[in-house]
Formats: sequence, structure tokens, C-alpha cells
Amino acid sequence: MADVMPNAAKRIAYIHWGNSWQLRSFQDFNHYVDDLIYIHDLPRFDLSTYAAVIMPDAMDAAAPIPHRRQLNAYLKGGGFLVVSLQGHADWLEIPGLEWTPGNCRDWLWWTKGERLEVSFTQPLHPITDSIPLSHMSWHWGGSYNVPEGARSILEIDGGRGSLFLDFPSLPSGGRLLLSTLDPHSHNGQRFMPATTRFLQSFYPWLNRELGIERPSNNRFTYLQCSHVPSEWHPAWIEESLERAGFETSFSPLYELGPELLKKTDTLYVPSSHDEFFLKSRADDLLAFLSRGGNLVICAEPCQPWLPFMAPFHAVSPRPFTNIKVRVRNDRFGIFADLGDDFDGWEGIFGQYARGWSDPPPGAIWLTDVGPEGDPKPADWLWQYPTTTGRGGYVFMHNGDNMTRYPDRGPKKEALVANVCLALRRLSMGELLF
Repeated sequence: MADVMPNAAKRIAYIHWGNSWQLRSFQDFNHYVDDLIYIHDLPRFDLSTYAAVIMPDAMDAAAPIPHRRQLNAYLKGGGFLVVSLQGHADWLEIPGLEWTPGNCRDWLWWTKGERLEVSFTQPLHPITDSIPLSHMSWHWGGSYNVPEGARSILEIDGGRGSLFLDFPSLPSGGRLLLSTLDPHSHNGQRFMPATTRFLQSFYPWLNRELGIERPSNNRFTYLQCSHVPSEWHPAWIEESLERAGFETSFSPLYELGPELLKKTDTLYVPSSHDEFFLKSRADDLLAFLSRGGNLVICAEPCQPWLPFMAPFHAVSPRPFTNIKVRVRNDRFGIFADLGDDFDGWEGIFGQYARGWSDPPPGAIWLTDVGPEGDPKPADWLWQYPTTTGRGGYVFMHNGDNMTRYPDRGPKKEALVANVCLALRRLSMGELLF
């Protein structure tokens, strides 16, 4: 019996062949896609329940063939199919469609100050309002003709074929977007930034085209753990997060559970907290991460309360330069505008972080503490691994409550907002992990 998805909301399916590039691209943009379907499991799914079905590039040419009847039936039933298979789409029942192999004039055009020999087809397709030409320019492996009923979006100069076609209204009422571009493979390889920019533009466009509104991941919850006034309800935090577009709420630690976690996208845990209680809520927190929730943890763990956490180790305070925190990797723009002395509370180094905990495999080491010759990770960022690729992010700060940093300068008290902005952008595909 087919796995039938509910019709209560419009949904998008993403069909993969198990290729790592496809899976990584799904992981990057899963905010805009609902279901990940292994192509060999297609017979179990009723595709008619989906508003759109995506078949990304990097698919083995033979993989769709056993499912051609099901895929064409989806189109004939009024479905919206997005196909990017570089010519291996002869299983599509589109009369008059022809593929011509071919390559760009110079693979290294982008290193020579030249333009790629492609342009938007005139008149412009509406998608070009959302995806500029620079986001569609890298190379190709062939082109299509423009059969009756199709509209070209992107074409090779000199009338040498189309690289991107829209069949906006097939006789059956379905719609087909057909491309020779290969953004998912190169984005998944972390190769060719234009391909990432294409997907960062394409997926929001597709959702708008289908009338799908996704949550903005802007719900922030501060877990109130200590009744010290500056810790229980930091006076400035709502204003700082509101400027960054977050809805802020405060909740006492002992109210932590599934109902609270349903109401938040990012949970902030300040540094003074009850490790025994948090460990009793580990299953709830892991379920929260599994469905895409983000955790910001300030801690010097003695009893690690989540399975990926490790005990805290202090660095030697002598010489004092050991406890000066240095930015190691700021690819997410968290520390860029805070100044070199962001970690000095009232000019004193050491409160921000005095040590480290070992990060789990795959974590990104963000800041250093300890001797220059033997640095340790004061801050690290990690994506919680799941089979669906939907795991949320953990920002681990091995030190004091970050709500007080930095304590001066034009970006005073901006660190928490910067962290939350980075996590939200990662969750929505605006940044890549």
C-alpha cells in the first residue's frame, strides 16, 4: 500500500538516488522541501499528494527508468515536476523534445574576466525576477530544443539551444521545469558558488510559486535557570533579538518539556543550570534537535547532560594570554563586527571562557582559548545528525553566559543575536554548514 501524505497542506518531495551531493543539497535546503524519497522506494509513495516533485541532478541515468510510468502519470495528473538530469530525461513523455550534447566555449571563462555565452530568453520569464543571470552561469553538458508548449528561460547565444525550459501548462494540466544545469551536484560538492546562489534563489521562488509559506524560524526561548536578576531576565536581550527579527520568550528551567519545545526554534541555555534536571530531559532535547530545533548552550559541563557533550577542561591561567579568546573560523559572521576585545568583560579576560570541551566529529571549531601553540575550542558549532538530514544546530560556548558580551562598543551585547542569526540562516539555507 502506498504511503499517502495528507492533503491538508501543500508539500514538496525531493527524490534522490543516494548520491552524497544530492543528500547534502537536500540537507542545505530542507527548510523549503518536505519529504526525502529514495528513488527505489518510489512505488510506495502516492506522488499525487505533492504540489511539486524535484528530481535533482547527479541522478544515475538508469535510476528513473523503472519509474517512468509513475513519474509521467504524476505529470498527467496535474503535478509539477522539476527535472535536472542533463539529457537523461528521454523517459519523459514530452512530444518533440530533443537533447543535443555540448559544452561551453571555455571551462575557465570565469577566471579570465569573460562572460559565459548564455543569456535570458526574451521576453524574460518571470523566474528571472528572482534568479539573476549570474546565478545561472557556470557551464552545461548539452541543451534542449524548445518544443511546442515550452517556454525557454535561459539559452545559449546564437540560438544553439535552451538550458532551462518551463512547460507551464501541459495538456493534462501538469507543469514541467526541465534544466540541463547541475546545481545540486556542485553545491553538494561545495564547488562553484554560483550553484549555491542558484539554489538559494530557486527554492524560495518555488515555494512562492506554489503559494507555500514556510515558518521564519524566529522564535527564541531563553531558559531561566538562576534567579539572579541579570541571569533570570537580562534587561537588554529582547531589544537586541527584536532588532534581529526574533520573537523572544522566557521560560523557567523546570517547565522544559515537549510543549515548551514545540513553541521555539532556538533554545538558549545560560551557563548556571541544573545538569541533573537537563539530563532528565535529554530525550526531549534530542527530539527537538532531530526535527530542526537549534540549541545555544553556555556550559562548563561537569556531568555532560546530552550524549554529544564532553566534560569541561580549564586552561592554565598563566600566562594570562592563555585566556584571551581568539577567533579561529568566522565563516558564519558571528564575531566579525564585535571587535578584538569582545571577550573582555569590563576589560578583564577570562570570564567569557576559561577552557574547552571536546567537540563531536564534524563540528566546526570557531574560537581558540589556551596557549598559542596548543589552542583549544572555546566555541564550536555542530549539526545534529539525522537520517533525514533535518537535524538542528548546536552552538556550544564553553564559558560564561554570553548575554553580557561584548560589554562596550557599537555592537554592545550583540553576540547572542549574532549567534541566533547564524543558526537561523543555516536552518533556512542562507548559509551552508
